[in-house]
Amino acid sequence: MTDQSIKPAFNLSRFSCPNCGELADQAWFNTYANPITSPAGVPLRIAGTDLERLSRNPQFTPEVREQKVAYWNRVNAGQVFLDRWAPIQSDLFVAGMELSACHNCLQAAIWLGGEMIYPARS
Repeated sequence: MTDQSIKPAFNLSRFSCPNCGELADQAWFNTYANPITSPAGVPLRIAGTDLERLSRNPQFTPEVREQKVAYWNRVNAGQVFLDRWAPIQSDLFVAGMELSACHNCLQAAIWLGGEMIYPARS
């Protein structure tokens, strides 16, 4: 941390982002749960040959294919980020888990019990 940095903390709305390192305002979010409704009953992941197929799918324009592949590459790499997927209604509040998102880079941090668990601190 430099002289112009503030260590990330649960009780602050401005600190040095654990993702980009910039001193920035942080937006805080509660988290909610929505049941997985896929036929297999497990979370969706598109990887390997399925991702290769998606990258060549003529149903989408080249720009859309590129966006979709970039999205799944981020998910498969273990990145956590905010995304508008579909409107969701849920009455399942995830108590004790919050997210902060940096106004500078828009990347997320995950907090459990008031402690940041993602991204991992070095």
